[in-house]
Amino acid sequence: MITRKNIVSLLTTSAIAFCIGAPARADGLVAVAQATAAMARDEHDHNLQREIKTAIGADPELDTAHIAVSAHAGRVTLAGVVVNEEQRARAQRTVLNVRGVRLVENALELTER
Repeated sequence: MITRKNIVSLLTTSAIAFCIGAPARADGLVAVAQATAAMARDEHDHNLQREIKTAIGADPELDTAHIAVSAHAGRVTLAGVVVNEEQRARAQRTVLNVRGVRLVENALELTER
């Protein structure tokens, strides 16, 4: 027989079970949000790298340079070799003109002739 006491007991038990499980669900939602944000950042970084490589490749003064590009949150690192200091500075200027670049770490080295 279903009594008022049984219904109250069932509702109380259900409420307690929901409260116990809520933090676990919240942790899951936070993890999903963080993963989604990381994927968006990774995609943005990848697009920025592609735009930088395109800009460097379009500059005929840099066609003898061998430049690797990495980007993370608008911070760009240039690595590789260039033939002279002028090329090194030009590569940095070219990268700084790409939209989304906030900082350039220029680790380009001069080739020894």
